[in-house]
Amino acid sequence: MAGGEASSSESLTVDMNSRSRAALKRVAARGSVGAQDGPGIVLKKHGAKLRRLRDDREEEVILLGAACSEVFTGPRLARVLRPAFEQQKHAMECLERDEAWEPLAIHTSAGVPRALADFVESIAVHLPWSRESDWFLNLQLDGSTAVWAGVEALASLRASEASNASTECYLGIAEHSYHGARTTALGQPALPRWANAPRTVGQVPYPVPPAEAATSQQAQEEYLENFEAFLAKNKQIGIFIFEPQWGSSLLGRIWPAELLRKVISLCHAKNRSVLCDEIMCGLGRHGQNNSLFLSTAWDLDPDGLTFGKAIASGTFPLSGIAIRSGAKALLSSGTKVTQSHTYSGASALAYLTATQVLKEVPAWFKNIQELSKLVREILGPLEAQGFFCLHGQGLLWGGHLLKGAEDLKRLKQYCQREAVWPYFVESPNAGFMISPAYDISEEHLRDGLRRLARALEALRSE
Repeated sequence: MAGGEASSSESLTVDMNSRSRAALKRVAARGSVGAQDGPGIVLKKHGAKLRRLRDDREEEVILLGAACSEVFTGPRLARVLRPAFEQQKHAMECLERDEAWEPLAIHTSAGVPRALADFVESIAVHLPWSRESDWFLNLQLDGSTAVWAGVEALASLRASEASNASTECYLGIAEHSYHGARTTALGQPALPRWANAPRTVGQVPYPVPPAEAATSQQAQEEYLENFEAFLAKNKQIGIFIFEPQWGSSLLGRIWPAELLRKVISLCHAKNRSVLCDEIMCGLGRHGQNNSLFLSTAWDLDPDGLTFGKAIASGTFPLSGIAIRSGAKALLSSGTKVTQSHTYSGASALAYLTATQVLKEVPAWFKNIQELSKLVREILGPLEAQGFFCLHGQGLLWGGHLLKGAEDLKRLKQYCQREAVWPYFVESPNAGFMISPAYDISEEHLRDGLRRLARALEALRSE
């Protein structure tokens, strides 16, 4: 009987994997179109442990990095999802009885969900400016459209000012940056919108600080001088976008806080607007000064800042841009924002979950700070051996493999052997990212980092 059950289970696994691989051939996703491979078919998760089907076999790995939007697991995730679950349950009961029900989502031309009010009140206390200021939000579904919404809002505000009314407004974008899918979003190096498309204009790449600026006062002073010259030369730039901590584009590199403050002050002194993109590092992942946003922790004073899908636990799509001031100016000028669509900011389930996330996250600030030390403790000694560079803070870290793509290919093999899975980055710099949930246990994180360290050690020993 037991043998028969095992055989039946194995057959089911093979059949599921075969069907899933066949389906992957029909879906353009992370891999090449028509490919059947990839990270695998996810079966279950428990904490940082992920069970999946891969290469016709079932495996369990420790997931160290997949999405910065995943903030909680287990009972904590259940707690933030509970209000949305209860509303879904109540709606289903009403629908089955053919009674009036509170919509789970509503087309924004008809109205907005009642849960919006609690969400707005909850996020207001975390923004890096006074709750009484003339701030406003534009809510979206993903990070790239949140950035576009910020650009549109700031550009509209600039156009409403007499001194900027007829001035072109280009965007200053870091020479290495990622603000969404390269074909439709902002970022550098930029790609054509489609194959053989003419290149779009409007993005002007600005130089990023050298790595040594993290510890060298001279390097910071030289960069500041160069940036001021860049401002003087590129007067067409009206809005600068900064990532206080880079994600995959620079593998977790961090702006020196004091340097970024001075750069932003220079921008403001020259009448340039500033947007801080915190989709990767925000919502407390940075681990700095018990603050939700790095803009608050570092006193950056941006004109706008973005937040990503982590705001609703990564379960329901919700993102957005917060603008420091200008709601009255746009109203008086009759200017409407056009970066909006049918269901942006329309989900009651997303608002309910986001409100709970905003209540829960501050309780984990200390845990993020403590777990951050483990990354440096376990991976730091390997960095000294000179084959990769470690960058990061809080629970957002990256490793830059100095030999590039070949090392990355072999590291993936060693990580599979060690049953650990960071987020692998192929370009512009080959490496990996670490971005676990905030409530990852010390046991799981320590185990996962040790497995990753063994994979890196195997790579170095070749």
